[in-house]
Amino acid sequence: MIRTARPFIEAINPSRLAPPAGHFDRAVRIGPWLTVSGTSALTNLTGPVEERRLPADFRAQAELAFDNIAVVLDAVDAGFEHVYEIHATLARAEDFGTLNDIFRERIPERGFVGSGYVAEFLGPGMLIEVEVRAYLPHFADDTVPPHPIIPNGAHA
Repeated sequence: MIRTARPFIEAINPSRLAPPAGHFDRAVRIGPWLTVSGTSALTNLTGPVEERRLPADFRAQAELAFDNIAVVLDAVDAGFEHVYEIHATLARAEDFGTLNDIFRERIPERGFVGSGYVAEFLGPGMLIEVEVRAYLPHFADDTVPPHPIIPNGAHA
C-alpha cells in the first residue's frame, strides 16, 4: 500500500521584521526544511527601500543580516545550530575573511555547506546578503501545519 502525504508550505514572515520589499516571503517551511530568503541589514527596517539607511561597515551589516536571520529562525523555534547551508553574496571579495569570522562566532561547534559570491546585484550601499537553509527536527513528523497557512502571513 502506498500512502502519500502532501507536504504543506508555510510562509514565515516574522512581525519583528519589515514586510518584504518584493513579492516573496522571508522564509518558507516545508515540513522540517526551512529556507530563509536573502537577508540583509535592511530586512528589519521599514519604509521605502530607497530611504532605508545601512551602516557603512561590512561587519556591522553582516551582524545585522545574521540578527535578522536569527529572528526568522526564532519564529520556528530554531537557532543557528539548525542551519546546515549558507549562501552569501558580497559586494567585495576582501570581506570574506570577516564573514568567515562571523560564521565561526555564530556556529562555533561545526561547519556547514555553503557558497560565497561577489556580485554587483546588491542594492546601493549594501555589502552583504545571506540566504540560509535549516533542518528543524521538531517538525520531522509534522503532517499538519502548526498555524494556518496564510500567504505572506505574519508570525511572532
